Amino acid sequence: MTKFDELKERFPNLIPVPELRANVSIIELAVHYGYQLLPRKGRTRPVLEHPGHGDRIIIKNPKDPTQQVYQRAGDFTDSGTVIDFIRNRLSTVFSTYNHPGEHEFRNITHVLYDYLRIDPEQVSQNRRPLERVGESVAVKPFTEALFDVRPLEEENYLNRRHIAPETIQRPEFKGRIFSHVAYFDPSENRAVGYMTTKVHPEREYIRFTNVAFPYYNGKSTEVVGLELRNDKVKLHASGSDRINSVFISNPPLKVKRFHVLESAIDALSHRQLRSIDGDQAFDSVYFSTGGQLTRQQVETTFRYIASFNKVKDWCLVLSFDRDAKGHLYDLQFVQRMISDLFPVNPITAKSRRIAYQLPEEERYHTVREGLLKKIEAFNDGGTLIEVNQVGGSVRISIPESSAALAMVSESLLTLTALHHRVKIQKPRMKDFNADLTQEVELGKESRYVIRDESGQVLHNGNLPRQMADLMLNLREVGEGKVETNKAYVLSERLPYGFLSPQVEIVIEQGFVVRATQTPEFSQRMKTEV
Repeated sequence: MTKFDELKERFPNLIPVPELRANVSIIELAVHYGYQLLPRKGRTRPVLEHPGHGDRIIIKNPKDPTQQVYQRAGDFTDSGTVIDFIRNRLSTVFSTYNHPGEHEFRNITHVLYDYLRIDPEQVSQNRRPLERVGESVAVKPFTEALFDVRPLEEENYLNRRHIAPETIQRPEFKGRIFSHVAYFDPSENRAVGYMTTKVHPEREYIRFTNVAFPYYNGKSTEVVGLELRNDKVKLHASGSDRINSVFISNPPLKVKRFHVLESAIDALSHRQLRSIDGDQAFDSVYFSTGGQLTRQQVETTFRYIASFNKVKDWCLVLSFDRDAKGHLYDLQFVQRMISDLFPVNPITAKSRRIAYQLPEEERYHTVREGLLKKIEAFNDGGTLIEVNQVGGSVRISIPESSAALAMVSESLLTLTALHHRVKIQKPRMKDFNADLTQEVELGKESRYVIRDESGQVLHNGNLPRQMADLMLNLREVGEGKVETNKAYVLSERLPYGFLSPQVEIVIEQGFVVRATQTPEFSQRMKTEV
């Protein structure tokens, strides 16, 4: 007797969804349809991949089908129960069950019913990969008292990443960053926990100090995790809630901008770069997702945004890294932001692509057609973003490339008129700490810099008189021209990338309205050899 026959005896009319979930493991179903276990990728959370579709999934609670859920690797929007697993793959893995004329849930149940009808021996074979899956280890919830956390030391790892003490002490970050002390017992040749050092204070321990960033889930003021960083350390403390929590800076009385970045060090770097450009305003909140992005972290971020007082024209600034992953994170935030105006549903896609089903209802017609036109223009004769018509629905498949992902994100924001509320800001280099590092390194090569009112670097140099001559040339070029409105600043580069203005020229409608020079710079010109 098959499992289907057993269930039909108990439920002659319709098998309840909880029973279907309890009797069809995602792992079993995946194996039956060609997925292969990747044993080296995870044991407590096994990873399976379909070689034909390039679809890699991660399983949580592998031993308990009633609690079992999956997530597609690298795409938190493709996740959920066995029902979601099938729904998101009706156009690929389970395409033979995809009958557009029928209700979607009927197609899904056809997949489940057919699996329940297979021979019990085949079911046993499908379960064999589970024998290689280790038992889930119960992770103790994070308890701050188990860690030696102290006020941040004056000399710390952040300084070596070019983060200035002034930035750490800014109102955004003051009291938000700590030191964490780790212990190594040389007599036992192993690391030991803080509680062990308190029980055995007579032992001599080797101490290592990390920078610690606390993480919060937006539901309470309790710390639910710690991100630990040092030259050789990049991890989260044991028990940290990485799924739901984020690092968050101190909020101002009214928030103008919410910046979301991949790391807390990037957040500090971004704030310091703003200071270097002369922006000292305390008007923003910074979030870090700790080098990843989950659906829950997106919701936590929006929970915080909703809780703060904001100016009328506040905006969310997505400041993830300048790479494909960063652009994918942008799109996942955009998808959440536009969900009420244009809900797009994630579906499974080929390897290194992500796919969405566009809403079919008439009220979404304008945005849908506008997006398709922008995709057509982007493709420009070569198919980069795939568009498929399946029954009455339209599906798009986007390659995991920066250009394609950026185009879709920006198009969705423009078409839903949310481009004023959500901004996408990328660093010049890979991330904002790399941008900051570049600024600091430039200071070692060139003592002085001339920038215009937009912040664009016009000249670098080391000789005061030569730099002054360049400023004079800029003045002479703009003077007397009615159409000229320019401002030039010659600054000295200081440690940590900061700038100290030495000479300033402001030209309005061809007239010099301000020209200043510090006494210190005048003296340097006189003494220059």
